[in-house]
Amino acid sequence: MIELLPVTAKAAELRNAFDRARALPFLSEVRQRIENLLVLRVSGDAFAIRLGEISGLATDRKIVAFPSPIPELLGVAAIRGRLVPVYSLAALLGYSAPGTPGRWLVLCGTEEPVGLVISDFEGYLRVPLSQVYAAEQQDASLPVKHVVRTADTVRDVVSIPHIIEIIQRRCRNGER
Repeated sequence: MIELLPVTAKAAELRNAFDRARALPFLSEVRQRIENLLVLRVSGDAFAIRLGEISGLATDRKIVAFPSPIPELLGVAAIRGRLVPVYSLAALLGYSAPGTPGRWLVLCGTEEPVGLVISDFEGYLRVPLSQVYAAEQQDASLPVKHVVRTADTVRDVVSIPHIIEIIQRRCRNGER
């Protein structure tokens, strides 16, 4: 074993302390992951959607209605040069659909895009992942598996992949 001189040992100790101090902010950022969310209201209730689960947000699109056995389907809209089926997020969450569709359209998916109409878009929220919790009631049929807690409210986080599964199942079966 090599014994370091007191000055060399002190220099090595200071260098190691400096290196650890420089690495700590980076490591804490990596450890504390961030969740980016769109925040909205459905019939007055607070909800959020993970930004990573959607492909865009549009506003004031004309929705052309047509008859369908699926009551949540509002019609189609032209988005980015494609006809996209548009559904009521409120109806998919079990709320009665409002008489007039909202002005906001959440775009989901890229291969076969789907639009979800929302009426009350509140904005963007960036929270540490530590503020996102598993929902207390775990009903497999509900598209809400997590909640996000902020200083002033608790919001259900809508699972867009689960919403897409619900839509696909209803389209295959033509069920309500």
